[in-house]
Amino acid sequence: MSLDAMVKPEEESSCRTSSRSIVSSNEDLMVNILSRLPVKVLSRFKCVSKQWNMLTSDPYFISAHHGRATQEPNIMKLLSVTRAGLISVCSIEEKEERKVTHDLIRPNYPDGILQKYKSVYMVGVPCNGLICLECVYHEGWRAILVCNPATRDTIVIPRGKKREYDYLELGLGFCSSSNEFKVVRFYEMEEGYGFELFTVGQRGARGTHSLKPLQSWRHVGYLPYQICYQSGRMCHVNEKMHWIISPLSDSSSEYVLTLDLELEEFKVVSLPEDARLDFVVDLIDLGGQLCLVLAIRDGSNWLELWVLKDYPNSIWSKEYQIHVNISENPDLDSLKVIGIRRRRRLLLFIDNSTFCYYDPKNNSLEMIMEEYPGSLYVENLVIPF
Repeated sequence: MSLDAMVKPEEESSCRTSSRSIVSSNEDLMVNILSRLPVKVLSRFKCVSKQWNMLTSDPYFISAHHGRATQEPNIMKLLSVTRAGLISVCSIEEKEERKVTHDLIRPNYPDGILQKYKSVYMVGVPCNGLICLECVYHEGWRAILVCNPATRDTIVIPRGKKREYDYLELGLGFCSSSNEFKVVRFYEMEEGYGFELFTVGQRGARGTHSLKPLQSWRHVGYLPYQICYQSGRMCHVNEKMHWIISPLSDSSSEYVLTLDLELEEFKVVSLPEDARLDFVVDLIDLGGQLCLVLAIRDGSNWLELWVLKDYPNSIWSKEYQIHVNISENPDLDSLKVIGIRRRRRLLLFIDNSTFCYYDPKNNSLEMIMEEYPGSLYVENLVIPF
């Protein structure tokens, strides 16, 4: 064997050792590399060393990882929940072949909790990687859970004090200034609605129990309005919760009610003055902005999408007008806008069966799937307790 042949393996081994040393000693480089990996892989990497476990639990890393996942241009994830409590995540690779994969996840529910329920439902849409679940007991009682589908961690939210009125709706929001998720619920009264908040906690963002929040529901106010249920459910955008409301004294006038999750204060926003408010279909998160979806019914149905540009001054801008021949007799009640993707294409589903892209430039539809698989979802490492 030649001298060169004997030396080469030693050189390669030395090079690999040097590379590992560079990576392990350079935390910024490790964050850059590891933040590009999916949560499933990172969960296994936590067992590699204490350094990697601490790194992937650090709030800066969690934020960096979630930021990259949010901006991932080639993979779209959609999530739905079965009545049995299983979570289905559909991943669509947005390339020429458009590969579709399905993962069925069973969260780490507390022991015996599923045996007590008749069914499990997802409340609202995913929020920063977490979802809110409502479980219905066989006897009719209900319980609330917050779950991270990627890590499978769950937390049961206490029912709180028994009140004279039934709770009508739940929603999950996020406050970045305190790294806290907050569950919002409200109940109807003769004089309007009462609202309560439950702070889920900071452990997932900080990896410690030292900042454990008050584990109880807190009353945040009464409002003399009525919720317009025909105009969709509560919507979380820009760390605020939103509803379409109308005054108790005038049900024909509608507004947007906003709950700031940081200040825990309410504000009423006027709807766009120039919009034809024939029928408010929904409030949605459209690329990080609050969007009002209106159905215009004048014989040739279409949808208008108005985006709120300025909260304090209630300034809206009409960004999209969807008028496409979906069928011979299009029914706008069965057409829903669920988000926006790169190149400003809108995500729609029609008749709860066809999932497609709408391209506003040429007013065309491109079918993605024949079955609508759920809500837009971006995974996160945060642990909900």
